[in-house]
Order: sequence, then structure tokens, then C-alpha cells
Amino acid sequence: MPEANSLKITRRAGLAGALAAPLVTPLASPWRTAQAQQTSLVEIGTDGWLFPVWDRLVRVDMAALRNALQTVVETIGILRAARIQVAICLIPSRKRMMRQFLPAGSQVSPEAAQRYTMTVAECARAGAVVPDLDALFRAQMQRDPAHLLFFKTDTHWTPMGAEAAAVEMARAMRAQMQLPPSSRPGTRLGDLRPMQLAAGDLTQHLTPAQRAAYGPEQSLIRQILPPEGAAALIEDDSFDTMLIGTSNVQPRFGFQPVLSNQLVRPVGLSWKPNNVGTYFTLLEYLRSDGFRQQRPRAIVWNHLEQDMVNTPNNPAWGSAAMAPAEFLNQVRRAVA
Repeated sequence: MPEANSLKITRRAGLAGALAAPLVTPLASPWRTAQAQQTSLVEIGTDGWLFPVWDRLVRVDMAALRNALQTVVETIGILRAARIQVAICLIPSRKRMMRQFLPAGSQVSPEAAQRYTMTVAECARAGAVVPDLDALFRAQMQRDPAHLLFFKTDTHWTPMGAEAAAVEMARAMRAQMQLPPSSRPGTRLGDLRPMQLAAGDLTQHLTPAQRAAYGPEQSLIRQILPPEGAAALIEDDSFDTMLIGTSNVQPRFGFQPVLSNQLVRPVGLSWKPNNVGTYFTLLEYLRSDGFRQQRPRAIVWNHLEQDMVNTPNNPAWGSAAMAPAEFLNQVRRAVA
């Protein structure tokens, strides 16, 4: 396999290389001290951090986790039996990772950490490639604390977090998967450039007075360069590697182009907002014309740690919810 493209990332300076500008603009002073406040859906932490109440760090339902993992593991088995290699991009809980900014008195139960470790272990045992993004993020935050991997007021990772995860995901896939060299190049990438998040999605759950204390957040994102040479003349929308997932892998955060760059091959993308769920998003792709016309060699399936207690029939998925057995049967039919 061709060697992955270099993004000129230095260990000493972290993902930002020589850039030292802060990722996040300072928030108004009222949020700089601990405030154990909560709206109906948001907890207000320290230093401007907001956290969703639906990411539970206590009273984690371990039975629900095991049930959900059984469905995910069976799905991995079905795909691999159909000669489709599987990688799991499991994004660590933002709330658990940034626990130092939780409201005073907040607790994190041992079971909360087990959501991540159990998911990684079970999916790897089923034959999926599952890089430990939890360990990666912890090391990166210690090495380069100035550049945040998660937004303060939004449920998503920053482009910096997405880039770190994509580089590690590609490294693990190159090491563990049998992917032949691609006849088409990966996405060309340039330098980091500023990106602004006008308003975090958690601020919508605040009162107007609380919301007024929060401004836009800034991050850095990798510039996408146009194709060059012969690649610029090729118009081909087929892919042998597909990325399926949540809004964390939507184009605005840059995970897909970095993954493509590092795998040295085009990577297709199918994503849905998280209220649809990754189960239905995967099934929709498997039933699509694109899948029938060209089966991928590999699927990268994105999940969120906090959602690993949810099976396909969870009411949170709305009209996309279905019984686990029905979901698995439809996956079997789609790849048959």
C-alpha cells in the first residue's frame, strides 16, 4: 500500500504545528467560575463548558450496553461474511473526557468508562478495526492543551479532534486491513486555517440571558486542495471505502478528507443527524443504489460512546427505530 500522505504534524507542537493561537475565544466572565446550574437539557460547567444531560455518567445501564453491543457485533459479523472489512470509529464521550469542567460535585461512575472499553474490546473481538481514540485524545490533550479536541458549547468534536482521530483510524486500517493500492489518489490537503462555529448546538437549550454570555468558538481545520495532474481529469464517484456515521463525520469537521488523505484513496460518505441513529444510517446505505453498484472493500462505521446503550429500537431514533432482529435481518438481505 502507498505510504500515507504527510500532514506535517509535529509531536512537539501537537496538531497545530507552529501555530499557537488559541482555538476558542474567551467567553464572558460569568462562566469562568464553577456554576452547578442546569437547564432541562444542559448542565452549565466551569470556564464556559456546556454538557448534555443525556450523556449519563452515573447509573449507566450495563445490561442495555451488552444488548446493544450484541447487535453491533452481529452486524460486524454479517458484513465480514459478505467480504466487507469493518472499522469502528468510536468517539469518546465529550462529557467524560472533559470531566474537569463539569459542575462542582459531579460524579463519574466506573461503569461510564466501561462503555468505551467494553465497546472497543467486543468490536475488536468480532474482527473490526477499532483504534483507541480515548487513549489518543488523552495523550493529545496532555501534549497540546491549547488546542481543544471538543467544542465548549457544542456536542461535536472540533476539526482538530476529527483530524487526530482520522490520522489514527487510517494508521490502524493500514496496519490491520487488506486494502490494495487505489488507482485514484486521496484528498489533497494543505495548511490549517481558521474555522468559526457561530453558535454551539447546546446553547439553544439555555435561557436568552444565559445564551447572551456565549460567543462564537474558533478552531483550525485542514484546507482541502483541488486535485492535480491526471487526477483532476477523472470524474468518478465510486469508492472502495465508505464512511457511515453521525454528524461528527459531516464535511464541516474535516474527518473524511483527512481519512482519505491518509488512506491514499477516495472515501465515500453517508451521514445522518444523531437523532436518526447510526443503525438506520448504515442500513440506508446498504440498501442504496451506490452499494448495489459497487460494494466497498471496507466500511468505517462511526458511533458515539454515550449511544452504545441504545439498541436499534430505542425510541430516541423516532421513525428510524426498529427491532434489533429486524435490523439484522435487513442487513443480511441487503448484503446477500
